[in-house]
Amino acid sequence: MKLAAALLALALASPLHAQQAAPAAPLPGSATDQILRGQYLATAADCIACHTVDEKKPFAGGYPIATPFGTIYGPNITPDKETGIGNWSDEEFVRALHEGIGKHGEHLYPAFPYTAFSKMTRDDVLAIKAYLFSLPPIAQKTPPNPLAFPFNQRAILAGWKLFNFQPGKLQQDDSPANAVLRRGAYLAEALAHCQECHTPRNLTMGLDKKLAYGGANVAGWKAYNITPDPMSGIGAWTDAELMQYLRTGVVKGKASAAGGMAEAIEHSLRHLSEDDLKALVRYLRSVPPIHDSLDSKPRFAMGKPATDEVELRGAAAVSTSNSTSSAAELFSGNCASCHAASGAGSSDGTYPSLMNNSAVGARDPSNLVMVILQGVSRKTAEGHAFMPGFAGRLDDAQVATLANYMLGQFGDERSKVDAGFVARQRAGGPPSPLPKLMAAGAFAMAAAVLALLAWWWRKRRTRTA
Repeated sequence: MKLAAALLALALASPLHAQQAAPAAPLPGSATDQILRGQYLATAADCIACHTVDEKKPFAGGYPIATPFGTIYGPNITPDKETGIGNWSDEEFVRALHEGIGKHGEHLYPAFPYTAFSKMTRDDVLAIKAYLFSLPPIAQKTPPNPLAFPFNQRAILAGWKLFNFQPGKLQQDDSPANAVLRRGAYLAEALAHCQECHTPRNLTMGLDKKLAYGGANVAGWKAYNITPDPMSGIGAWTDAELMQYLRTGVVKGKASAAGGMAEAIEHSLRHLSEDDLKALVRYLRSVPPIHDSLDSKPRFAMGKPATDEVELRGAAAVSTSNSTSSAAELFSGNCASCHAASGAGSSDGTYPSLMNNSAVGARDPSNLVMVILQGVSRKTAEGHAFMPGFAGRLDDAQVATLANYMLGQFGDERSKVDAGFVARQRAGGPPSPLPKLMAAGAFAMAAAVLALLAWWWRKRRTRTA
C-alpha cells in the first residue's frame, strides 16, 4: 500500500503526467495496483520521451527520432483504437517489446529499444500495458517515416536481427546476496536501456557489446563512458555524486546534464526510488572498466580561470556576433554574463563553472559544440536549468572560434574544432557509413545479377545458333 501511494505521488509530481487522471487509491493485488506499478515502470523506461511531441498529449506519438537512415516517428501508444494501440491484445503487446514485432507481424525499427525490453519480465510488460490503457485515448495519427529505399523495407530488419538481436530474459544470479546488483542490472540492461546510448555501435548499427557502456555518439551528442574507469569513465565519482546527478542533472565541479541525458533525468531517472538509484549505481560500478589510452585526466579535472576580460576593458565595444571578433570577445559577448568572465560560473550555482566541467573538459568536443548550438533545458525538482542556444546567432566559424577558446582555457587543450566539425554537429553529427555500404552492396549485387543474365543470354544464343 505504501509503495502504491508513493507511486501515485510520483505521478502527480511529474509535469508530463499533468493531463492524466490519477488512479483511485489501490487495493493490494488489484488492477489499480498493477496500473500504478506500470506507471513507475513506464517512467523508468522513459516511454514518454519518444512517444510525446506535445506535452498536452502525452504518449500520443509524433516525436521525430533522427537516425542515420532518416527520421523515425514515435507512434501513438494511447488506447485510441484508430490511431493508437487500443486494439492490441496482451500477446501482441508482449511480442512487440520482447520480439520487435508489430501488431500486423511487421518488424519494428530498433529505434524502439526492444533489444533491451526483451529482457523485461512478462508481468512488467503487462503492467506497462495496463497503465497505458488506463490513460485517456488520444486520436493523433503518426506521420509516415520518410526513409529511403531499402531502409523503408521492414523485411530487411529480419537480417539485422540475426546479427544484433538475441531475445530472452536477462540471465542473472538469483542468490539473495546479489539482489541489489540484480535489480541494478535489470534497470540498466532492460528498463532504462542505458546501453542504447552509452554503448558504441558496430558496422551494422548494432550494439558493440565488447565496449559496453564505453561511450557513443547519439545524434551529435556524446553519451559518455560510464564504466568504472577512473580516467575515462565514472570511477572518480562517489556514489553520492552519481545519485545526485541522476536526480538533478548537476554535480558541482563535475557535470551539468544537457541534450538527451537532461531529458532522461527530467522525465525518468529523477523519479526512480532511492533503492533503485542505489542499485543502478551499484551495477554500473560492476561492469568492466574501459580506458582510453589518450585520457590522462578525468574529463571534469580540466581548466583554469580566464583573465582576458581585463585586457578587453576600455577597448572597442565587445560584439556578440561580429565575424571579426576575437575568441575572447566572442566569449565575453556571449558567455561571460552568465558564466562569469573567469568562467567560474555564478556564485549560487545557477550557471555552472566552465572549469571542472565534463562537457568542456572531455577530449571529444561534441557536447560543448552542441550546447553552444542548442543550449540547455532541464526541468527537475530543483528548478528549470535553461541556456539559450546560439545556432541562429553564430555561424559555424564563430562557434568553432568560441569552442576552441573554451577548450584551450577551460578544457582539454588537445581538442580543436573547425567550421566543418560544427556544420556536422549542426546537422546531427557524423553520418553512419552503413547507408553507403548498403548502397555499394546493392550495386555490387545488381552488377552480379546483370553479369549472370548476360552469361545466360550468351549461352542460350550459342545453343540456338
